[in-house]
Amino acid sequence: MEAEYAFNYLLSRRGLRVPEILGADTKSRSILFSYIPGDGLSTLLIKLAQSSQTGQREKEAARTAGLLMASAHELEAALGDTKPENFIVDRDGKVTLVDLEQARYKGDYGWDVAEFLFYSGHYWLPFNNALLGYVEAFIGGYLEKGSSKVLRKAASPRYVRVFSVWTPPNILHNIRKRLLEA
Repeated sequence: MEAEYAFNYLLSRRGLRVPEILGADTKSRSILFSYIPGDGLSTLLIKLAQSSQTGQREKEAARTAGLLMASAHELEAALGDTKPENFIVDRDGKVTLVDLEQARYKGDYGWDVAEFLFYSGHYWLPFNNALLGYVEAFIGGYLEKGSSKVLRKAASPRYVRVFSVWTPPNILHNIRKRLLEA
């Protein structure tokens, strides 16, 4: 609860899109957040995986998620749980980050990127233009404020190994290759 409250407060004060804290009760260890309308990015990925081209909303969501993650890293906040479902996308493609209970000060930024991209990749079987557009949009957004060093760290075999259970090897290989080129 402490991490969720602290990082929500920090990121919101620095202008990053996170739910507003409406109240907190330390006795019951609960926090009340504002409702965020939109779709979890994972919902969009299911549709995108069935397409051969990346839609504008999905591409913008991926770019914005990359920028949002890099902005948090710039504030020395590692997010910890960066599955696509923890990014809510509104109708305009604006992205809000939710679920910060695993966030840490100066944590593993490479893990954040790896989890986001490699977990996203499990929705695909063939590596196609839709996935390539999504990955490149995320990387482009991340590089607006973040370091290519973090992207290369995300390509580490130690992270690839973790996601080999969920994500097809050809997808892991192609995402890793793109991360190393950044």
